[in-house]
Amino acid sequence: MKHDDGQHGPEKIGSILDAVLERAGLSRRANERDMISTWDEMVGERIAGHTQAVDFEDGVLLIEADHAAWKQELTLLFPDILRRYAERYGKNTVRDIRWLNGPRHTRRR
Repeated sequence: MKHDDGQHGPEKIGSILDAVLERAGLSRRANERDMISTWDEMVGERIAGHTQAVDFEDGVLLIEADHAAWKQELTLLFPDILRRYAERYGKNTVRDIRWLNGPRHTRRR
């Protein structure tokens, strides 16, 4: 089998999966899910125990917290968190972080 890069031989499953996801329009959503799932890593265990990334849309990461005090403390850290996301996913991938309004369903560890 000849590949786009001119090589012959079996194609790696990761390459095939990436191409299938891209053609199906699912690649972007998979990347968004990854940004949500890495929240704990981006903020650390202590903060992640009280907050959770719940959605990502149009460059905005939506967060919920189990108490208003965490909202206040974490809001001050948003610029640093945005920098971490930029380092991992590229500049302006996550452009803003906002709080989800309404009931809090943050997981407990």
